Amino acid sequence: MAKKEEVRARDRDRVEICAILDAALADGQLSADEHATRTRSAMRAKFTAGLDGLVHDLQVPGELAGAAILSGDGPARRRWMPIAVLAVAAVLGAGAGFVARDEPVSGVAAVAEAEPESAPLPNLLTADGLRFFIDAYRREFGDTVIDTATVYPDFLLVQRLEGGSTRNFRFAEGGFDEVGIAVPSNAAGRPIELADIDLTTLAAVLAGAPASVRLERGSVEHLGIGFEPIAPADAGPVIQIFVDGPAGESGHLSVSFAGAPLEVFPAR
Repeated sequence: MAKKEEVRARDRDRVEICAILDAALADGQLSADEHATRTRSAMRAKFTAGLDGLVHDLQVPGELAGAAILSGDGPARRRWMPIAVLAVAAVLGAGAGFVARDEPVSGVAAVAEAEPESAPLPNLLTADGLRFFIDAYRREFGDTVIDTATVYPDFLLVQRLEGGSTRNFRFAEGGFDEVGIAVPSNAAGRPIELADIDLTTLAAVLAGAPASVRLERGSVEHLGIGFEPIAPADAGPVIQIFVDGPAGESGHLSVSFAGAPLEVFPAR
């Protein structure tokens, strides 16, 4: 049997440790600098022993005490992370979501394909809205490659790399307008392919996002599409989902383009 220090860490193990670190920051056990350093180490850890060492001196709140990474008991997981994942399973299991691209399209997507110039702008913070944008982007630029993007309900800021330089655009009801406002990027020249986003799975993740960050009465406020600054060099781009609550609370989570949860930062 492999020794504990030789057991490879999973993304879900890293997420559990980050949740404990978040709680420790919130109740004063860790300073902001300590939290940032340990979180960075957690997301880069290869083995479970390395993760254990990041929280061995912390008091763990009751709702996180059953985390499998603390006990080594894989099946015994008590955490809030799976809420978005369960929403994905519910949508896919019910046969809902968006139709495949080789089948007849309906709703906003059908309008966008039939009348690209006159189609109304949907809420861009939905999978249907993102599909609308991706279709419009493909028509405008001839590809679906970006450097980074920030998405709001009724407009979107996107940065392109062209010939070694960047161009920035605002997409809204009237289409694309070039602007002088740069979108912060950590891509370092790495292209991001919008067509790689699994919109069907993302639809369910977005629906479950408020509950995932413990803001059941909240709503998605904006999205960030790009590379994270502290991620390993070979990590792919992510979608960051920011949720606001009715009393001004906020929380966020990040998922892969396939919809797999990577990090969750619950509301405080």
